[in-house]
Amino acid sequence: MSTSMLPPLKSPAPEPLLKTREIVTLILALALIVATALLGRWQLHRAEYKKALTARIAERMQATPIIQTGHALDFKPNEWRHVIARGEYATGWTIYLQNRQHNDQPGFWVLTPLHITGSQIYVMVMRGWVPRNFDAINLLPKVKTPQGMTQVDGRIAPAPSQWFSFAPDPPGAVIRQNVELAQFAKYHNIKMLPYVIQEMGGEKDGLVRNWPQPDVGMYTNYGYAFQWYAMTALGLGLTIYFLGKRVRDRSRSLTRKELHS
Repeated sequence: MSTSMLPPLKSPAPEPLLKTREIVTLILALALIVATALLGRWQLHRAEYKKALTARIAERMQATPIIQTGHALDFKPNEWRHVIARGEYATGWTIYLQNRQHNDQPGFWVLTPLHITGSQIYVMVMRGWVPRNFDAINLLPKVKTPQGMTQVDGRIAPAPSQWFSFAPDPPGAVIRQNVELAQFAKYHNIKMLPYVIQEMGGEKDGLVRNWPQPDVGMYTNYGYAFQWYAMTALGLGLTIYFLGKRVRDRSRSLTRKELHS
């Protein structure tokens, strides 16, 4: 039989550049890259929002002070606003929040309720910081408290954050780890505003009033944004590297086949 009568041999189908498994992996990698980029963008937006909030807080602290009456102020628009309150201190209800530091020295934040003039309402005043005597750990530091009608010059602030404690403080405790304003008011059978006044000004009463500046967490968001964008860059770099490696391997394979054909 003549060889001319044989059917032509079919050339093998070209190998695809990417196998199905590799295509799925590539899609997942691209989805992850997009997700991390979007998360980084979201964190940047949060940081810019908090940057604007920091500017607004600075404006509030420099604004004309408002007068605290017996009616609660709208807290959010007035947070960190300069405020003046007049009334009488309930000296017998002073509390000392322990484990508060100033210049790495442990001590107390001293808080005393102020009975606002012309009302039945109290507001908790964070009066300042005082060191603790570790030679007599249960000895209360001597703090001068104005008697009679007094004026408090300060700023509106959220209640002190709750610190971890192995056991809740007794409602009537003087030295304590935390204070919940609602619980304090209920124990003393009084009405109290849901925020505090951080007293500002001099130190004639022996209390330090170098309060930390409000921290809205702006730099934390910048840090998170950097991490997400770093993951985006890493994912993109690895994807390009492995895709390029696959293309190079494919090109070498075709070259070998051509040489052996």
